[in-house]
Amino acid sequence: MIPRFGKTIKPSEMIFFCSQLSLMLEIGTPLTSALQALGNQTKNVAFKEIIQKMHQDIEEGRQLSDAMKRHPQVFDEVLMSMIKAGEAGGFLKKILDRIVEMQEKRQALVAQLRSTLTYPAVLCFVGLVVVVFVLVGVLPKFTTFFKGKESVLPITTQLLMSMSHSLRAYWWAYIIASVGFVLALKLWKDSEPGQALMDRFSVSGPMVSRLYNKIYTCQMLRTLGHLMASQVPLLEALGVTRGTIKNRYFKRFIDQITDHVEQGGRFCQPFANYPYILDSVKQMVATAEEVGNLPKVMLRLAKFYDSEVERELKNLAAMIEPLALIVLGGVVGVIVASVILPLFRLAHAVH
Repeated sequence: MIPRFGKTIKPSEMIFFCSQLSLMLEIGTPLTSALQALGNQTKNVAFKEIIQKMHQDIEEGRQLSDAMKRHPQVFDEVLMSMIKAGEAGGFLKKILDRIVEMQEKRQALVAQLRSTLTYPAVLCFVGLVVVVFVLVGVLPKFTTFFKGKESVLPITTQLLMSMSHSLRAYWWAYIIASVGFVLALKLWKDSEPGQALMDRFSVSGPMVSRLYNKIYTCQMLRTLGHLMASQVPLLEALGVTRGTIKNRYFKRFIDQITDHVEQGGRFCQPFANYPYILDSVKQMVATAEEVGNLPKVMLRLAKFYDSEVERELKNLAAMIEPLALIVLGGVVGVIVASVILPLFRLAHAVH
């Protein structure tokens, strides 16, 4: 979502804009009329204002890509480069279809990631609420009964009683500490050392590196493939693609390719020594360069690894969900046992 004066332009609105503009151009609608119609259809006030300004710019003789460049907070560099190439080559409608495809793939990936992480996150939150409720609302009712009998209480019961007393007496300190921890975590995440560690963990960490390397590779290949298929020069396409990749290791990889190509080397050669690219990708890229069909092969590879990423996300979700249930069940079991078992011990002692 793109902020603008306190409002947002959703990716779904951008997809609708590009797809409708492509449809209108296909049926022969002039660009100015198409933009005017889209401005009237758009309900988002901020986006409507931008479309109206673009319509005015085009009526004054500017190209669509030039009009978009005046709104970089909405239209990214990839989109503008592709639109510019489409205008130069006379296939703007085809370019818009490619942009829609890219946007839809990106949104599908975001939706998959969210669906994979939502259930465990909700389960952990509910578990935390249950634990706090038991410690604050239930366990104190047994405190009087257990008082003076600490010698026969299990260590877990004594620990939970201490935690319960601490939560009830210093709840304000726990709230301040929790807020401070979240803020500190966010500041660390946004800091240079935090981003460096997260980037490193993404490409080489256990369990997640294979998935993230496929995601970054797929993103890089799709963007490069679409740009080159749109007749954007290779060096320009590499520069634009670099701006779309967030991981610093893949950014450096693109820098290596750019330097190598500028020195007259082959595009595929830096792939051979890069550890975070799959061997199958290296082989296919080398073959594609030899036969002179890089864009098509990169887009086919991106499509293939889309399905691979989707499969791995489903497998990850299948592992996380039962694991989260086991952990939550274990925590609840320990709490229940810490309350019930002492009752049986005390009853046996009385007898």
